[in-house]
Amino acid sequence: MDNQKKVLLVSGSPRDGNTNYILGKISEGLRYPTETVLLKDKDIKHCIGCLSCHSKPDCGTKDDMYDLLNTMKEADIIVIGTPNYFDNVSGLLKDFIDRTHPLYKPEALKGKKLVLIMVGGGEPKGTQEFLDTSLYGFVKYHKLDMIGSHSFKGLDRNDFKKDKDLEQKINMVIEEISRV
Repeated sequence: MDNQKKVLLVSGSPRDGNTNYILGKISEGLRYPTETVLLKDKDIKHCIGCLSCHSKPDCGTKDDMYDLLNTMKEADIIVIGTPNYFDNVSGLLKDFIDRTHPLYKPEALKGKKLVLIMVGGGEPKGTQEFLDTSLYGFVKYHKLDMIGSHSFKGLDRNDFKKDKDLEQKINMVIEEISRV
């Protein structure tokens, strides 16, 4: 196994809650170098649909997204985590996804491994379906290789304390990433 693979963990949570907790546990368990980006701490504006990224692989909006696009290109494995907001991703993550458009035409993310994580109060099976549906276009158009998609049930941290299988579920994600 190549221990030099870079793992980028992206949290779409607007607070330090369950999504960050799960991503933190995944990061702790990996033997690869990891970098965690908390979108809540970044200045990422909405995509304004100016289409400047159609003529060059750059975005006309200047904010923290410029550096994040480069960080994504350098990563071998990307883990995206989001809380479940009305059976969809958070607004922070949606803005982030929309702003990855400059990487679309040059296929800069093609073949990169992707793992999706969603945390919310709904039943994991239903949450899983909504996560996959919400990010279908992102995965398809960037030609990412989705190696896993996982949902975790929890509205507050105490819910995780009740989940006897939580550690096993997290270890499953870690093993999935480690096989790459």
